[in-house]
Amino acid sequence: MVFLVLLASATVANPLCTKALEVAPDLHCAPATYGVALAPSAEHAANLARNARDAEGRFATHFALPIAPYVVFSIPPVPPRQALNAAGFHTVLPWPAPQAIDGSIRERVTAQTREFAAGMNMSAEQTEQVIARALSQLPTPESLAAIDAGMMPHELGHLWTHQAFWSASDHAQDENTPRHYGSPAPDWLDEAAGILLEDAPTANQRRAHFKTLMAGGFVPAVGANDGAPFLLDLEGLLSRQHPGLDRAAPALVQARQSGGVAVSFTPASQTASGPPNGKETLFYIQIRAFADFLIQTSGRPTIIADITKAISQGQTFENWLATQGPAHNLPASIPALQQAWAAYAT
Repeated sequence: MVFLVLLASATVANPLCTKALEVAPDLHCAPATYGVALAPSAEHAANLARNARDAEGRFATHFALPIAPYVVFSIPPVPPRQALNAAGFHTVLPWPAPQAIDGSIRERVTAQTREFAAGMNMSAEQTEQVIARALSQLPTPESLAAIDAGMMPHELGHLWTHQAFWSASDHAQDENTPRHYGSPAPDWLDEAAGILLEDAPTANQRRAHFKTLMAGGFVPAVGANDGAPFLLDLEGLLSRQHPGLDRAAPALVQARQSGGVAVSFTPASQTASGPPNGKETLFYIQIRAFADFLIQTSGRPTIIADITKAISQGQTFENWLATQGPAHNLPASIPALQQAWAAYAT
């Protein structure tokens, strides 16, 4: 009991937690190094803060840039974003609590199963049995925690790189700006920022899926796909619109209109809720392997940061390769890079 009291006192004494709790006094605060986590329970806040600290370490490895104060805010409730910004927190990541994810999945699975049962003319008793069977296959608390450990750092990677490279007024987007999934960076580069911050189990699962697909195997989270030809198509990757953009856009619009938040992420493995889009999962697998290739070939853990900085300053990836590629042991053109990538991938 004495330990718990001391722990609570230390949390409140943290300067960032003090600021955050002035905005959200009914929540518990747990500090990371450069930000805080706010949640209805102290345990959940501590779990979020631990994942955030892990993300900070990987951001230091791959981007070596400062991180402005931030908040990871467990939802519900909807975070008071403007008040948190005014308190000095530059970025706010709303993150669904495990019970919120579980409840959402249960509602969707129940509705889909009930619709299926109706189409099969099942009795009420049969319908309830099928629903119970479907619900028994839902993710466990442990699997939801594993998703948090991989996906929450991923989303922080998007926020931190956007803040570092794209927050200036000359990067403001309007209706004439080409659509992107996240920042103004090409979608593959924007997604690499998130993927590099995922935890080791998530990263290794994506790598294992890449090897399986390259060998002609089947990955349930991906489903039917073109396999190796898709993964080897480097020019396609560099120009491809994020496969999840059309799926995510309506949720973002609805969130803005309602004053709520939209959180979308693609785990490495298939859950009971199903993959949102097999092409999305394939896209993430391809980027994980391509980022590994760039890091290993260049010998620079920060190579994605180097490329992002150049593109944020107006260069194209092709220009960057021509001027900086050879200095980093990379080819000077896209066709030559395609050959090197194919050799690495096979």
